[in-house]
Amino acid sequence: MRALLVVNPQAGRRYGPRVENDVARTLGAAGYAVEIHRTASPGEATAAARAAAAGGAQAVFALGGDGTVREVAAGLLGSATALGVLPAGTTNVVAIGLGLPGEPRAAAAAMANAEQREMDVGLAGGEPFLMQATAGFDAYIMGRLGGEAKARFGKGAVAWQALGGWLRYGFPEIELTADGESYRATHVAVCNMAHYAGRYLLAREARWDDGRLDLRLFSGRGRGAALFSACRLWLDRDDPRARAFAIDRVTITGPAGASLQIDGDPLRLALPVAIALSPHRLRVLVPR
Repeated sequence: MRALLVVNPQAGRRYGPRVENDVARTLGAAGYAVEIHRTASPGEATAAARAAAAGGAQAVFALGGDGTVREVAAGLLGSATALGVLPAGTTNVVAIGLGLPGEPRAAAAAMANAEQREMDVGLAGGEPFLMQATAGFDAYIMGRLGGEAKARFGKGAVAWQALGGWLRYGFPEIELTADGESYRATHVAVCNMAHYAGRYLLAREARWDDGRLDLRLFSGRGRGAALFSACRLWLDRDDPRARAFAIDRVTITGPAGASLQIDGDPLRLALPVAIALSPHRLRVLVPR
């Protein structure tokens, strides 16, 4: 079976290049004829995956973090080529949600006994996402996190940026409509997967194959509320100021300049931004 291995050399404190040859050999033992492609710029993974699908590849494997996985998925959406996730990033939420091992060589070994499943894909302003599209504090942080700092320091860089952002961010209310109803919240998450920032559960009922999105609204105000909410999430406890429910379509309408992100990457679009499921589903490889 022909396959492309897309490697992000910056992800996970530059872990991918150190294991790419081991991963390629393991995939080869599972029956894949693998070509390796290292990315050098944002968006390159999408173009490489799209070209591989057009060329008849049976699978494209993403060796990197959730951003790399999202870019590869964008290139495969609407094709018959399957996505294989090989976690080598900072949080690896997609791999966790799919039930894959957390180490890329182990995940590659699991591909020998994998099956294809169909996965829902969200669209935010036309941009695909697999995990969540959010508006609020986390999007503000992701928009200011430099790629070099994340590559060098991983979660430490995220934590440092979050601390500074916590002191600066004003926690404005986000304005939105969901299935025709108007809402306001200080943090908005449109979820296709339950997990968030690792193994934390943000929207417990969200499923990546149920044909729906889940909307989580947090109404707490200010820095104290944000810190309390983060602690509740870390302790795996629901926040009384948050609620989640299934929806089909969300439109973020305000305020102007609100911070948005998808799967850990900033979404730099002017409002309003419409969010719904793609009419196409993505083929993914998951352990049996």
